[in-house]
Amino acid sequence: METAISLPNKLFYIAEKYAEKHGLSRNELYAAAISDFIEKRQEKEKNDITRRINEICDAVDTSLNPQISAASRRLLRNAEW
Repeated sequence: METAISLPNKLFYIAEKYAEKHGLSRNELYAAAISDFIEKRQEKEKNDITRRINEICDAVDTSLNPQISAASRRLLRNAEW
């Protein structure tokens, strides 16, 4: 897929020097940069979702009702393992 992008001159020249120094084509460098950018953002989003779920769980009483807990223990005690 071909596309055109606009970059500030300074960033373009920095990227050109980096690609040349590391034996990368411009396409390889930009593809790797975009891939890394997306991967990091997705990981951050996943961590944000986990953090929000944890905050909700911390704010809500998730303990079992004592009667349900006792009934569960009785059932498990009588079950064959």
